[in-house]
Amino acid sequence: MEKFLELVAEIFEVETDEIAMDTVFRDLDDFSSMVGFSLIVMMEDEYDTKLSVDEFMKCNTIGDLYQKCVKG
Repeated sequence: MEKFLELVAEIFEVETDEIAMDTVFRDLDDFSSMVGFSLIVMMEDEYDTKLSVDEFMKCNTIGDLYQKCVKG
């Protein structure tokens, strides 16, 4: 879980202590469609998780995204 938060923080260009699993990622200042795409690609590359745009849109928090990675 810590690695996931580190990867998400890197995408958002923030420190890991600025985000948590309950953070609503769309509410972060730097969220954009490109950041969303980067999250999807990171999940595929790092966790071998294929996430459709529809599935991504159903996620609200960083924890929701993480659950998609651990459940596959």
